[in-house]
Amino acid sequence: MIIDDGTGKGVSARVDSNKQLHVFSVSESEQNSALEAGFLYNINTGLIALTGTGDSACLYIKNDESAINGESALIISSIIVGLFDRSATVTDDAVATIIRNPTTGTIIDDANVCPMISNSNFGSSNNLDSLCYAASATGKTLTNGTDHAIVNLSDGRTPIPELNIDIPKGSSIGVNIDLNTSGGANVYIAVVAYRKDGNNNGN
Repeated sequence: MIIDDGTGKGVSARVDSNKQLHVFSVSESEQNSALEAGFLYNINTGLIALTGTGDSACLYIKNDESAINGESALIISSIIVGLFDRSATVTDDAVATIIRNPTTGTIIDDANVCPMISNSNFGSSNNLDSLCYAASATGKTLTNGTDHAIVNLSDGRTPIPELNIDIPKGSSIGVNIDLNTSGGANVYIAVVAYRKDGNNNGN
């Protein structure tokens, strides 16, 4: 393909003698594009009362989206874990484990839909069709997946940014939390996720 010099033609680009193209461009992230199109979502478990040590499944998301221009992937760009004061004897840092493709467990059996699944474009009526389940109590389980990441949790709010986890249709993600205390604490998990548009794949 040959790019011709469009100097003086109003809407064409200039190509100089070094074959350099001169343009003024405005770039936009894929996430911001999804926001403007109404495909960026905030998912939140609400407060979950956990007790004791050992993993408790707190969140499960399975992509069940129809395609946008041939692409049905759900991208998770950030996870935030809120940890309130732990009671009794604290034995270690609280830990969150992100699980890749869990398929079974009591949190899935319960099918307790996350109380907050909100479109971040307040002018859009688009809805997320994926399964988004939150634990209804302590001691819920997720099985048949593999650990993807482990994060030590600070008291208060722990952001886990720039994950860029791609969840194709039919795939899933889960989050377990171990309080590491003889008592308990309230926790919540917030997820920022957006739908991928096939027109942005660059093919």
